[in-house]
Amino acid sequence: MKVQIKKMNEYDLPLLKAYFTELFKEHDLWRKLRNKKKILLKPNLLGAFEPEKAVTTHPIFMEAIIQILLEREKEVLVGDSNGGTTSIQKVYDKTGMANLAERYPIKLINFSEVGIEERSHNGYTFPVSKAFLEADAVISISKYKTHGMMRFTGAVKNLYGVIPGLKKSEYHKLNPETDKFAALVTNLYQSLKDRIVLHIMDGIIGMEGEGPAAGSPRRFGVIFSSENGTALDYVAASMMGFDWRKVPIIWQSLHEEGILPSRIEVAPEWQNFVFPEVKLGIVSFSSRMMNRIPSFGKKFIRKQLEFYPDFNEQCRLCQVCVKSCPVQAITYTKGYKHPVIDYSKCIKCLCCHELCPYHAVYIHKSPLAKMFIH
Repeated sequence: MKVQIKKMNEYDLPLLKAYFTELFKEHDLWRKLRNKKKILLKPNLLGAFEPEKAVTTHPIFMEAIIQILLEREKEVLVGDSNGGTTSIQKVYDKTGMANLAERYPIKLINFSEVGIEERSHNGYTFPVSKAFLEADAVISISKYKTHGMMRFTGAVKNLYGVIPGLKKSEYHKLNPETDKFAALVTNLYQSLKDRIVLHIMDGIIGMEGEGPAAGSPRRFGVIFSSENGTALDYVAASMMGFDWRKVPIIWQSLHEEGILPSRIEVAPEWQNFVFPEVKLGIVSFSSRMMNRIPSFGKKFIRKQLEFYPDFNEQCRLCQVCVKSCPVQAITYTKGYKHPVIDYSKCIKCLCCHELCPYHAVYIHKSPLAKMFIH
């Protein structure tokens, strides 16, 4: 099982097109797509963020792939369902996808508006957008980022967007624990992976820190690709500095597919490579110290390692957080400077932090948490 890594420092359209042309040949993509007309591109379009914020798949990255597919006379669809209540049209406008649709004969699809079909795996049943299932083939184009709840987000997590509308928020409500939510996303991926002919990850400029939306853009200067999303995520997360055993979504995916990390191939120059000093955000809490603490003291320590979402002065009262909270823990009263969070209801899914278009929701940390959560 192979993961390919290409050094690419800029969103240069000719260079990207040349690379993807060769990449598709190496993956024998044209044979796989020989009798397939309708090709769906599934980017990461978390919300209405400009490309330079590094929250979403870059439009030039998408443009290179679109050009190649159109030259092969394929019908190109671009689809997603964003995480909150912001209109998908605004998301397409801000992320540059609408501009691509104006310049190329492609179709933008809202996964929440075209109906659903159910897919099941290991006892889980998911409502999946018909647009994803009715495409002849899918190319998943994720973004290289940290994630406040899941630690890392990549190829496997990218498929969460095929679940339409606020059903995604309901799943957060029903699965507030990281391990349970990781199991849900892993099983969703397993139920759909056979439809994807290639996984590509935009890591030219990714995100470190408090991802997937409020972190800091970082020029990693790489593109990842693989026919297996789990293998891709393992390599990409390891290069960020994560221990894959402590990233539930990767650990569970590897276990589910029976993939041994030692069997995943990368080019010699990338073996054991780790980007220096990547800020892993709130997810970098060290469990090594917790392992040294007797069991009777762990409960007390966990209470002191408190973190929770709160508002800063950047709030513009758009109320995306109010509308998107899966447990209705956030309310707004006219005259207040920002909404109010009922922490007795809050499940710390961090949807408010993830979806705020103005980075007005930050993660408040207790003094002890600041020592370990960076």
